[in-house]
Amino acid sequence: MEKRSHNIPILCIFHYLLVVSNMNLSSKMAVAQTIPIRVGVILDMDGYGEMAFNCLSMALSDFYSTHAHYKTRLVLTTRPPKADVISAAAAGLDLLKNVQVQAILGPTFSAQASFLISLGEKAQVPIISFSATSPSLSSTRSPYFARATLSDASQVDAIGAVVEAFGWREVVPVYEENDFGEGIMPYLSDALVRANARVPYRSVIPPLATDDQIEAELYKLMTMQTRVFVVHMMSALASRLFVIARRVGLMSPGCAWIVTNGVTDELEYLDRSVMESMLGVVGVRYYVPRSKERESFETRFSKQVLVGDKLSIFGLWAYDVATALAIAAEKAGLKDVNYTRTSTNATELEGFGVSGDGPSLIKALSNTTFTGLAGSFSLVDGELEAPPLEIVNFVGHGVRGIGYWTKESGIVKELNPKSSNTDADSTPKSRLGSIIWPGDTTSWPRGWVIPTNKKKLRVGVPVKAGFTEFVGVTWNVFYI
Repeated sequence: MEKRSHNIPILCIFHYLLVVSNMNLSSKMAVAQTIPIRVGVILDMDGYGEMAFNCLSMALSDFYSTHAHYKTRLVLTTRPPKADVISAAAAGLDLLKNVQVQAILGPTFSAQASFLISLGEKAQVPIISFSATSPSLSSTRSPYFARATLSDASQVDAIGAVVEAFGWREVVPVYEENDFGEGIMPYLSDALVRANARVPYRSVIPPLATDDQIEAELYKLMTMQTRVFVVHMMSALASRLFVIARRVGLMSPGCAWIVTNGVTDELEYLDRSVMESMLGVVGVRYYVPRSKERESFETRFSKQVLVGDKLSIFGLWAYDVATALAIAAEKAGLKDVNYTRTSTNATELEGFGVSGDGPSLIKALSNTTFTGLAGSFSLVDGELEAPPLEIVNFVGHGVRGIGYWTKESGIVKELNPKSSNTDADSTPKSRLGSIIWPGDTTSWPRGWVIPTNKKKLRVGVPVKAGFTEFVGVTWNVFYI
């Protein structure tokens, strides 16, 4: 009996160790059986690129920790290009030919995307960008291009609504001389026409313009009648523009400045002195609802990433697109396979073959919907569905929300369909909150001044004696 009683725990321990061993073996086998899905990442590894890549990595870590049963696993391979078109194209060729990726995330800039999209179509590999916003990409978009961000054209009607609300009849666009800046112009011009406003002049500023060049262009604007300006440029160039505009006197009462999301979505990168120079500016940006998931991620991001990395909405889009691609890869049942060669006599540009999983992956991605950190993720015709836009006012130390714009209702006070903020008796201007305008005034600008570049009206006065009841001339002589 004693021997038997002693043998029972020994047998139990042996059985336990056997079960644990089998469990560990099963776990290792499950890991070994996962299918790696090669995904290329083309990002300029500057402050923005590092922030975006950290968000991609955190997204996959979070996703697979809660979806351990998934058979597929996205494996990221980075190819950081220089900030030009050629190096981005070379990075894409390398990923397609040597790595044989099944999708590419990136590139950073719209100018880099056009040729890369063509390569993706040739190889039937989805190209998914979460930062290339130029509407010009729509004309070159292929079935294998997905824009997991928002086209700049999606904000022009909100800008037009603000212009129309204040009755401004002339607007001067001030934009960056590149694909990013120029791509929005046809759409912005059409929106201003619908708002009964015309564009008398376009102010184009090179991305590498010196302070003297920017100042010369602003002085040119000062000679004109129009005092309503719409700025569409990246935050780095916009920062210099507004500091100089304040110095030359174009941030004074009577002026109205509107900025696109190129500035308002990158407030984290603006210095305090720049924010002070932008006092009175009105901006539009995409509305991102607050959520517990987003707040938790922002807290973890601030603790895990290197000091200096600043989270923007593009980081949230990067997180969401990584999640969406992980879902789509599993849904499409992807396999770890190599490309199929289409020709043995292919040139360097054609020698990467064709991915057999591309069609099923892009179809699965198009049918993937969920609520992400940046709001609803849903691709409509290859583009992220646009959310409402928030209208904000720069108040010196930050921005303050003054209203919203929706496609259905135009300018509204609150995003509440049951409210009466679109009452027929109200006007779009009355639906906006109080605004501080340039010059620290609450009086809304009329948007024009008497021009200084026109010929002066000269009036001749006869000095002959007589008919003093009609014309009288009096001379005042001052002695010093």
